[in-house]
Amino acid sequence: MNYPEALPHGELTQVLENIYLVTGSVSMKAPHPKWGPFNLVFSRNMIVIKQGGDLILINSVRLSDEGIAELDELGDVKHVIRLAAFHGFDDPFYKETFGATLWSVDAPYIRGFSSEESAEYYRADRILKSGDDLPINGASYHEFSTSTPNEGLILLHRDKGILVSGDSMQNWSRPDEYFNWFAKWVMPHMGFISPNNFGPGWLKMAKPTATELMEKAMLNYDTLLPAHGFPIIENAREGFVSAAERLQN
Repeated sequence: MNYPEALPHGELTQVLENIYLVTGSVSMKAPHPKWGPFNLVFSRNMIVIKQGGDLILINSVRLSDEGIAELDELGDVKHVIRLAAFHGFDDPFYKETFGATLWSVDAPYIRGFSSEESAEYYRADRILKSGDDLPINGASYHEFSTSTPNEGLILLHRDKGILVSGDSMQNWSRPDEYFNWFAKWVMPHMGFISPNNFGPGWLKMAKPTATELMEKAMLNYDTLLPAHGFPIIENAREGFVSAAERLQN
């Protein structure tokens, strides 16, 4: 299988005990009626959980050879977990390179934003349902049941609660170094650049109910580690409850 190449990314950084984050990038084609498609480049995060000598990757981002060497020093990649239906194109690289077990939200691997199952290009080893056991000690799996496609969250029951999100709960308080000029210009207008933010693209595509947004916002957590945006180490719950209230109104 031909894997997508590694795109620019930063260093693997410890954010909490045995939890690491690396910020990478993704490039998409954005249509324009007059000037043709523009390249839209913005950031995405991979979370790495160290459990003994094993590593669990959440929201995978393919790393450069140097980045892979950092991972190897940290531990052995044993599991990869996909939370967002519109993510996952780097999952095959990690599964097949490291022999990792691939866990996924119950949503097909599709290219772009097609909703046809015939476009499926890969399959996970384990399909997750809300409440399922995870390969992470002291963690629970939660799923948006009113969104189409499904979207997952992982809650680690430590340090007042650590929530890991995909596309649903974001925290781009500002564009970062991985945004290209077009993303810096257009994404604020689309509502993406805002702290404690339910992803506007995900809201438009998946259409979860406002009631469920509030239910998930009120889970027991203090920290948010999002796939998009900066980590929120304290008081994340308060910010997302306020965001859910605004959407209800």
